[in-house]
Amino acid sequence: MKKFSLLLIAVFSITTAFSQNLSVNLGYGMWSGEMTHHAESSSSILIGANYTQELSEKLDLQGSLSYGIGYGILPLQSSLIYNISEKLNLKVGMGLYMISDDSYEDHAMEIGNDDPSTNEFGMNMGLGYNLNDKISLGFDYNMIKSGDNDFNGMMFGLAYSLGNKKSEKSE
Repeated sequence: MKKFSLLLIAVFSITTAFSQNLSVNLGYGMWSGEMTHHAESSSSILIGANYTQELSEKLDLQGSLSYGIGYGILPLQSSLIYNISEKLNLKVGMGLYMISDDSYEDHAMEIGNDDPSTNEFGMNMGLGYNLNDKISLGFDYNMIKSGDNDFNGMMFGLAYSLGNKKSEKSE
């Protein structure tokens, strides 16, 4: 019982420390390009989580993972965020986009790719606006490389921070 109690305390402590920089997001993604023309839907509702690590007063590193419902896609991104002000930030990064939409692989085979990859590399850039300490709005533009056929995406989102970083800085 003592080991279980210590384990429970350790897990609670780690989770509490980790959640200070954790946020959940809900977004909408619109995908365009040759590889989306035959899809039933070229848009996704994105549900995900972000972890942000402060590197300096103006620079943060963010990792994010989202799941797309509609056009099936799973963006795994890493971005540098430059905080222009307390409210406004710019973001640039790269990511791996795991595409699970059936039309993607089918269309790749139709255009002559016998062994299509559903894991694509891409870059992103974006703009964020903090409404308050907990809620922020974001816009990302994604450029995804898919062999000879590139496709792009725009994502709009709303994020809710589980921690309260701003009040910790001011104390």
